[in-house]
Formats: sequence, structure tokens, C-alpha cells
Amino acid sequence: MKWTAIVMIAALTACNAPTASQPHQPQIEISDAWARPTPGGVDVAAGYLTITNHGANEDELVSASSPRAGSVMVHMTEMSGGMMSMHEAQGLAVPAGGTLTLRPNGAHIMFQQLTSPFTIGESVPVTLHFAHAGDVDTSLVVRQDAN
Repeated sequence: MKWTAIVMIAALTACNAPTASQPHQPQIEISDAWARPTPGGVDVAAGYLTITNHGANEDELVSASSPRAGSVMVHMTEMSGGMMSMHEAQGLAVPAGGTLTLRPNGAHIMFQQLTSPFTIGESVPVTLHFAHAGDVDTSLVVRQDAN
């Protein structure tokens, strides 16, 4: 019995399997997730965050959802002919071993048909849907600006 336990520990170590002292790091990590507060009567809001892909392969943010909005889209903001325009993105690449930052005046998450205004200090739940990593739950802290 003792030898069986030693053999199993050696096999796990040889395979470099995660142990209690070596936790598994998720492939997709979300940081600096935030949104601005919305004034009364406004039923749209934008969310921003940084996505880090710890995986060896590129992934893609394909969509998002939230119980706080009737519709959630991944949007791009672009300048064309001196005019700024927004449109739904058909997916945003997250490079292997790299990051994708969604920020004001760039790619962002667009919440439409809000169930209630976003207020400073609250957290807004969001599920990000990735092509390979699947669903990743996070929340956006509502604050006045990026600080």
C-alpha cells in the first residue's frame, strides 16, 4: 500500500500536474473591469476590462451577456472620415500569451435595455463568451472613471 502511494505521487510529479501547492491558473483572466454610472432615464451603458490569455493558443471574445441588460454586445468604436462610429464586433481576438484591453473610445461591451441604472460602487455581473475557453463570469465595478 505504501509503495502504491509513492508511485502515484511520483507519477503526478512527473506529469507536472497541479497540486495543492501549485494551483491551476485559468486560461483566461479578467482584470480592471469597470463601467461608468448611468444617468437616470438612460438605458445604455458601456463596460471596459482587460483580458489576459494565459493559453498557448489564440482565443476570441465572441459575445457577452448580463442579467442587468436586455441585450449585451461587443462593440468597436472607429474613426472614419473624421466621424466616430460604433458597430457590433464579430469577435475580438485575444492573442496567445497576450492581452486585449477594452477601453473608452475603442472596443467595449455595450449594455442595452438596462434593467436599472448603473450606480457608483455597485458590481454588474457579466458573462463573457469565448470561442475556446467557454464562458467566463466576472463583474464590472461602477466608478466615475478609469482611476
